[in-house]
Amino acid sequence: MSASEDKDKMVAKKWKMNAKKVAFAKAFPGRVKDWNETKGKKVEEVIKLEKIKIELVIFSDTTFIFVPNPDDNPALLIRSLLNAKPYLASHYKEAYGTLDQLIGLDKELQGMARLENIMGAIRNNYPEIPELKTELKKFLGEIE
Repeated sequence: MSASEDKDKMVAKKWKMNAKKVAFAKAFPGRVKDWNETKGKKVEEVIKLEKIKIELVIFSDTTFIFVPNPDDNPALLIRSLLNAKPYLASHYKEAYGTLDQLIGLDKELQGMARLENIMGAIRNNYPEIPELKTELKKFLGEIE
């Protein structure tokens, strides 16, 4: 398999993992997405998630809603869930475990994809830049 095919596989794997992480976050257990679903529920607590300017509304049945809804920005949704963890983890321990695992796998794949990009750049440029070998050895010596 060529380096280009390896890179394509790695990128596809990374995108699939990211999509899985986002889909899980959007369907996070206990999360209510629309105010219409809160009719008859008693508000237990309202918490300002200061750093991200979102409020977490927790209901007496432990369901919750983010205001405003961060679904259009998956990174913000995940940050919202992580910032809400101190308030929700006791009720959704398993879900937070899954989210943490998905985030970890995504970061691992991101690191592998970056490594593949760097190696691909070296492979592609090595024949045309003979000094690359010397500079890489020098660089590796400097960082050790």
